[in-house]
Amino acid sequence: MSPNGRYALSGGSDQAAYLWDTKSGQVIHKFRHSARVVKVALDPKARYAFTSDSRGNSHVWDLKSGRTVSTLQFINRQEIFTAARFSEDGEWLLTGAPTRELTLWSANSGKQLQQWRVTPRKDTRPASAVVYSAAFINQQSQIISESSSGLSEVWEIKL
Repeated sequence: MSPNGRYALSGGSDQAAYLWDTKSGQVIHKFRHSARVVKVALDPKARYAFTSDSRGNSHVWDLKSGRTVSTLQFINRQEIFTAARFSEDGEWLLTGAPTRELTLWSANSGKQLQQWRVTPRKDTRPASAVVYSAAFINQQSQIISESSSGLSEVWEIKL
């Protein structure tokens, strides 16, 4: 849902994400994928949408035109995201993954800007953690993450 409640974004097994007008109940845009859509996010001012599928195709979309703004550029095959959040100004996208990775992206270019690895729970083998949530704090100079290790961690953005 957008913060003003006007729009909703959904994704599913039909290989598409839908932007909905919550007042009329009508679909505004259909964002097509080649696999099941597993993660969606709207930016705080409802300018952009993020959609990601189970085969690792991840896009930022312009909500006015319905066109692709960028495609995330990464090397990992079949990257799956468990968290996604836009910065307040819509310039950055933050994603979390089941591989302990927390990544900051340029929403406009799809390029990776910075990456961190959350701390796994002590004495677990293999050392792993799923990033459940992440958010920008302190006027976008830091990030806070929450993971399956039971930890909340704060990260510095250094660009």
